[in-house]
Amino acid sequence: MKRILIRSGKSPLRVATPTEFIHQDLIGTNTGNLLFSDSAHKMLSAPDTDVVSNGIRTDPSARRAAEIDEQYDAFVVPPANAFRPAFQASLDRLSALVEQLTIPVVVFGVGAQTGADYDTGRLRPIEALVKRFVSAVLERSASIGVRGELTARYLTDLGFPTDRVDIIGCPSM
Repeated sequence: MKRILIRSGKSPLRVATPTEFIHQDLIGTNTGNLLFSDSAHKMLSAPDTDVVSNGIRTDPSARRAAEIDEQYDAFVVPPANAFRPAFQASLDRLSALVEQLTIPVVVFGVGAQTGADYDTGRLRPIEALVKRFVSAVLERSASIGVRGELTARYLTDLGFPTDRVDIIGCPSM
């Protein structure tokens, strides 16, 4: 049986009370994240595949990375709009974890968050961190799945090859 670890607040098969949602931050402060991660979880669910949610708080310790490598066949990260300044600390922890993993790491549906003008200039302060994360993922995966053309252009402008950036849209669609 294949075992997939997915970064999500909870399995869509687990019923949580409103109190649990709040106290355990199962939605990452945004209910859209629940739809996003539930969709990814359901897409991965197949016979002979065990999909396990690990929560949205990332433990980048070497001990945790070794456990993931030992227990799972792949680590899936459906991070929505992770390329934004407010997500910097979380992206840093994710990068630190991914850099230690030896199993495949699959990222799909990641997006760059900008204003209505689609100007990625506000993302300059996090460019080094985005490069670190994407580089770590691409060392463990053939490509990275992005939400749309804006994010694809953003990553290619940062120097990533177009054939390693796939526009796949939002998993919830």
